[in-house]
Amino acid sequence: MDGKEVIMKSLEHNWRYLTNALDGLTQEEFAWSPGAECNSIAFVLWHTARVEDFFIQRAIKRETAIYEAEGWQKKLGTPDKMYGFTLEELQAWKAPALEDLRSYANAVREKTMAFLNSIPAAKLDEVPRPDRSPDSIGTSLTGMATEIALHVGQICYLRGMQRGLDK
Repeated sequence: MDGKEVIMKSLEHNWRYLTNALDGLTQEEFAWSPGAECNSIAFVLWHTARVEDFFIQRAIKRETAIYEAEGWQKKLGTPDKMYGFTLEELQAWKAPALEDLRSYANAVREKTMAFLNSIPAAKLDEVPRPDRSPDSIGTSLTGMATEIALHVGQICYLRGMQRGLDK
């Protein structure tokens, strides 16, 4: 198995965990936060999809992110930035409808997998933005997959806080 296949398998595996964690949630559970300085499942999912969108579309392909290109910011009613929220901004953040946010995450994942299916494994060694980062495509994808795994774990934990084992 080459590096590209490992990254794709990791993303597929994370997607299964994410899908299972989101299945059956109510909008209230989706938007629930365990504390004033904590994120909801909705916020973590939104951030995760934005990170994947950014890594693939902007950092690697040097194209407009799906979030902007397909009007998801307006559809979801969410802010432009992904990082650096103040406590006040975090507390004011409104969770979009679960199915709308899942649709955005699905659109991002479809484009990610199409991109990964389209590139030869040797391309992972290329540096797409030497003016901004010395990281190769493979290094960027590895970082993206790791961040997604971390956030999917957070989502699973938040669901568990609300539903326990949810047998």
